[in-house]
Amino acid sequence: MSNQCPATCHSYALEPEAGFKYITLKAGEKFIVDRGDYNSLIFLISGNFEITSEERRDYVVRENHFVFCFRAYHYEIEALTDVEIIRAHFITAGAACDMIPFNSIVGKIKKINYKFTQVAVNEPLEVFLRSMKIYLQNDMHCNHLHRAKVQEMFVIFKFFYTPQIQLRTFYNIFDRNQSFASLVRNNAPRVKTVEELADICGFSIQHFNNMFKQEFHDTPYSWMQKQRIVEIERLLTETSVPLKSIIKMYSFTNHGHFALFCRKYLKKTPLKIRKEARAKREAALQAEAAEA
Repeated sequence: MSNQCPATCHSYALEPEAGFKYITLKAGEKFIVDRGDYNSLIFLISGNFEITSEERRDYVVRENHFVFCFRAYHYEIEALTDVEIIRAHFITAGAACDMIPFNSIVGKIKKINYKFTQVAVNEPLEVFLRSMKIYLQNDMHCNHLHRAKVQEMFVIFKFFYTPQIQLRTFYNIFDRNQSFASLVRNNAPRVKTVEELADICGFSIQHFNNMFKQEFHDTPYSWMQKQRIVEIERLLTETSVPLKSIIKMYSFTNHGHFALFCRKYLKKTPLKIRKEARAKREAALQAEAAEA
């Protein structure tokens, strides 16, 4: 029996956007965590490796410890022995549980003398990683599962690690954190629902809705719908992306459903929008040629 999501499941992804990956390296092999959109936690399940970055060079990480890799830096990991690693990648530090919000300890950030260092895996986290290893070895690539496990991981940090360790571990995020508005704008293109956007931003839906109204003076659903309309109009007028690809991208049931959406919000059918945009571009090119 396959553990993989059916190919038709919209939550299936070979590389979940935020989630976990199981990695094995032979002694001497290297693994790169490059600069990018994601932060990473590297959990060393077995063996020893050496990590080098802008923060620290040739730092040896021991078995049953983990390090945090900030998205703005380049990290090179070299296995000193055969190693097993679980990598967790995510946008922001947080969880749906608001009982002990990370924000409550951020005010103490300037009191921390930061240094890139490893943290020991405690018993609750070890249990979590054992189960995650089983999921990953059985190719469980469900985005829903991975998002939920990212949330669970941060709940473990909140309840089973001291605020001091939390601050030292995630210092770079807390010290340079994005504003709520930029966090929303950066993540909105990745998701389809308000609930998914709240999850990936690291907030409970109630807390997210309240913060959103204060920041944007709009509801999340209304704002996301407006962004969707703007992006669909851009795809129709500025690109040659096939209509069937846009329909699939935005989860319309069929061409008729997409046409109704365009007539309602853009006042024209998709074909007419694209035809008029093409004619406008051709007229502009002819005008330029005539002037030359």
